[in-house]
Amino acid sequence: MSLKIVRLLVGLVLLCLSTTAYAEEKAPVAWGPTSATFGPCGLTMPAGKLAVGGNIVFGDSNGVWHKSKRINGNTKGTKFNQVVKLRYGIWDGLDVRTATPIYSVHLDKTNDSDKYLYGVGDTTVLFHQRLLSQKAGDPLSVAFDAGFIMPTGTVSEHSSDAAGNAAWGLMGGIGATYFLDANRFDTEVNYATFAEGGHNYQKGNRLRWNAAYAYAINDNWDVGLESSLEIYDESERNGVMQDDASLEWYAGPKVAYKYKPWGTFAGLTFKAPIERWYEKPKACSDDYRVEFKLIKTFDLGTLFD
Repeated sequence: MSLKIVRLLVGLVLLCLSTTAYAEEKAPVAWGPTSATFGPCGLTMPAGKLAVGGNIVFGDSNGVWHKSKRINGNTKGTKFNQVVKLRYGIWDGLDVRTATPIYSVHLDKTNDSDKYLYGVGDTTVLFHQRLLSQKAGDPLSVAFDAGFIMPTGTVSEHSSDAAGNAAWGLMGGIGATYFLDANRFDTEVNYATFAEGGHNYQKGNRLRWNAAYAYAINDNWDVGLESSLEIYDESERNGVMQDDASLEWYAGPKVAYKYKPWGTFAGLTFKAPIERWYEKPKACSDDYRVEFKLIKTFDLGTLFD
């Protein structure tokens, strides 16, 4: 990552931290993370509440990467992906959520015909159980995730096995959230493993670590930073290991808008790569990502009172 981007990120952190001195006696509350891969970290959904929405993710790339270097400019890639999300509070301290990716990728190849990948990915279903609550007097809020991946993915000549190839999987993780006046800190780590699916392909095990900081300027606006690290083990096709392990770490600033009377949240984040590493040459490694999130909540009442 360039020195200019580092300076920008550091400057934003200092700016956000410096504003804490002006927090009111009753500080506004920052909403949750914006990035598509984020879960709710240490917080749970109120019982009977349903959240509907998701993310739109745009990524742009230029060239083929191997290890930590760009080796040529033979392929340009454009991603326009969506993640449809649902979340429901089953009872106090336990909720369930789903995430279904819908993807569209265009690869513009200099020495070959263009390639288009599109379809629906596999759906993640996770139960989120609270362990600690800062509101109840604990030092911070902590919750854990446990769930599975459902084989909802498209399998065709135009589908992406990495996005989902109709394979089952298991996933677990833990997250934490801490509030200090108008400041909010979130972090979570999760691990997923996958069975073999279509195209005789088995995705490599995945480790994710997310971290975020947000400052509530007022009851409507937040600013902050978000970071997403994703590590994949090598995948397997037809019983043969593919030597394609990878690491991607992206981070950048965000802005969020919340309107409590409508139960609506919208966020926008811009991310640049901090570190990229690919065991095998990789096309379509994003040079930057823009992510937009929109969530609307509804009060359905709970079935378990």
